[in-house]
Amino acid sequence: MNKLTQPVPDDDHFGPELSEAEMDAWIVRNRDAINESLDQARREHAAGLSEPWDFEKMLAEAKREFRKNRQD
Repeated sequence: MNKLTQPVPDDDHFGPELSEAEMDAWIVRNRDAINESLDQARREHAAGLSEPWDFEKMLAEAKREFRKNRQD
């Protein structure tokens, strides 16, 4: 896992960063839902329902969103 170079500030939306023990406990509590989500994604991919990521398209969308939301 990548190490953060700066501490993550507490955030009204997400709250403080979880400790490793808290993250492990969250994964244990949600293991069935996580596995079902992964299984569903695999089924959709096998059925041809997924689309390959287009990095250029994603970047263009991110730039449009950034321009739309930035404050001058």
